[in-house]
Amino acid sequence: MDSERSSGRRRDSLTRPATAALLFLTLAVALASVAGARPAPQFAPDTRSIAGPPGEGDWNAPRVRELVGRAIDRRSSWTADGELIDYRANARGHIYFLYDMGRDTERHLIKADQLALQLAWRKPDRTFQLIIGRREQEFLPTNIRYHLDHLTVVMDNYGDLIHLGEGSEVKDVMHPAASGALDFYDYRLTDSLTLMLPASEVRVYKVEMRPRDPDDPAVVGSIYLDRASADIVRMEFTFTASAYIDDSVDYISVHLENAMWGGRYWLPYRQGIELRREFTVLKFPAGSIIRGEFKISDYEFNLDLPLSQFTGPSIATVTRRLRERYEFDEGLYDALDPAVATAPPSMEAIREEAARIVTESYLQRAQEMQLAVPGVSSVLRFRRAEGLYLGPGLSQGFQNGVRLELLGGYAIGADRWELEATVKLARPGQLGVELVGYLDRVGEVSVWKPSSGAVATLAAAADGDDYREPYWRNGGALTFTHPVGESRARLAVAWEAWKPAALEADQVIGRDYRPVRALNDGEVVYVALGLRRPRVVAVETVGGANWEGRIEGAAASVAGDFDYVSVALRAEQLWPQPKAGVGVRLAGAVGGVAGGGVPAQRLFPAGGRGTVRGFSFHEFVGNAYAAGSLELSRAIKHPMLSFALFADVGWTAIEGSGAESAVAVWNEVGTQAGATPGVLVGAGATVGVFYDIFQLDLARGLTNRGIWELVFRVRSEFWGWL
Repeated sequence: MDSERSSGRRRDSLTRPATAALLFLTLAVALASVAGARPAPQFAPDTRSIAGPPGEGDWNAPRVRELVGRAIDRRSSWTADGELIDYRANARGHIYFLYDMGRDTERHLIKADQLALQLAWRKPDRTFQLIIGRREQEFLPTNIRYHLDHLTVVMDNYGDLIHLGEGSEVKDVMHPAASGALDFYDYRLTDSLTLMLPASEVRVYKVEMRPRDPDDPAVVGSIYLDRASADIVRMEFTFTASAYIDDSVDYISVHLENAMWGGRYWLPYRQGIELRREFTVLKFPAGSIIRGEFKISDYEFNLDLPLSQFTGPSIATVTRRLRERYEFDEGLYDALDPAVATAPPSMEAIREEAARIVTESYLQRAQEMQLAVPGVSSVLRFRRAEGLYLGPGLSQGFQNGVRLELLGGYAIGADRWELEATVKLARPGQLGVELVGYLDRVGEVSVWKPSSGAVATLAAAADGDDYREPYWRNGGALTFTHPVGESRARLAVAWEAWKPAALEADQVIGRDYRPVRALNDGEVVYVALGLRRPRVVAVETVGGANWEGRIEGAAASVAGDFDYVSVALRAEQLWPQPKAGVGVRLAGAVGGVAGGGVPAQRLFPAGGRGTVRGFSFHEFVGNAYAAGSLELSRAIKHPMLSFALFADVGWTAIEGSGAESAVAVWNEVGTQAGATPGVLVGAGATVGVFYDIFQLDLARGLTNRGIWELVFRVRSEFWGWL
């Protein structure tokens, strides 16, 4: 901003966005309050219907009721076939225990299990499953013990009453093809299609089902019926919120697929289940997921299996030694690898389909008021510009998918109250909306954080540097998000007032600190468009690419004090290569900002952790930036010790009078920074301990002004929690 602006204009530019922030806060709370009023039971509007005579695609049309009635009769009478006495089959499956950073965010692996089972059935309804093979691998410490029905196959389409988790997760939910289901569920014929099954094709009708009263414990989803016989070929469903007995269960999605075996019997072929849990007392961005997939084959019929095989427990296992000696044909992570896994559909697609059949409010229970902790540093942190910050948060969920979060606290060193209110609307596979207002929120210059919040707190207290370039922000933003293929698009409009921060930590702990740079003071209205492709599920085992890009622009001729366009892009490719024993990680980032009024807040600093290790932290700055990193890693003794070698490169430049003015503001306080003298090169080694949760880098800059640098960090997947 022009240094000749009058102090009166500055006060005005701070007052108006502060007023706007209060309006945003008030509007956010008001919208959430309105959202709290639950509507009368209703279903999602949907005009899809199968081609045919008028009315055939309506809910509970005579044709679909007749079809479902036939399916109910077939399901209850198939065991009456006098020629089928018993059968035996094999099942092979994978069970994965994962964690995420909130619903529909990246997922990482905690534990992987692979199972081999022998299945046996005897007329009329006796079953026996024997676990003959199992191998497992932990990626994070866990003591999880699975329910037996998570480790085995559903052999009877769940019976007339569905139970999961041995009755602790779901209990006594009516099957959509059980006797009496026609009076409990609504049905609609929506499609006619052909499914590819082992050695055959089958023409089916797709029938959607939902409970007549969405408040009842029930399933929501689709059932696929053979056009000729009305036998169940496939089921895809989730549950209404009232079906969950365990309050920690967020959702359960199920996929069951049958195939015709022996030329006449519809029996299990492929099965999948996904169960997500989250905290009940605390709103913390973390969830655990159990994801299981099984494939059944090698059916043999009428073997005269002995009755004694079915008189004991229905599930048993061979000795551990025999289980571990079993030789599997597939890899431990094959069901996670997008290039290998084949079982359709995705569990996300099942939830999205269910949300189109009934409103999301009946699939997810409304949560009571909870203590909100978006991350440890959101309630407790130590920073140069704030000193010690303490602040609780509150979160309230509503039945229609709206959530209100209120965050507030006091920065002791800066003697400031910080307030923030957010209203979010998020539904699977649909448009997400977020409205946020904030007063005295701390902003950061770096597009990509160089450390977790917890490490920043420890470093500030111990060494006087929190690895941040802070400034104060007042204002609000409206953000829209929407999936685009495997990526997610984000559009934000924000109105903010920026104020320079100052060193305040010495008011709490007296010591030497890195100076806080005095950044631009002014008002900005900007529009930002981003696109992000997240890491694939369990990227640490299957590898893959992820990337994110963002373009942001502001025009003083429209509103505010700054004119600029900023672009930033980052990408990463990971090759775990577990067989070779060496993992490879390649990452790169580029950025640039230009315009007649570039703010110092949008410059790109370089040097040290987060950019090029082996140089002083943010020793360089510019409006053009590029960096890259190559890492080779190997486990020395899993899970306690690993070792890696790395090389970093980076470069910055200052181009244009707008950038020169921004750098001049940057250098008003603190060590003078400028463009890099050519390309920076740093190299070093990393030691990872205890599942690579804690990592220590020793780096050396190999070009001009390089230093030895020791960097302590935590696995980047955990930064959102810290």
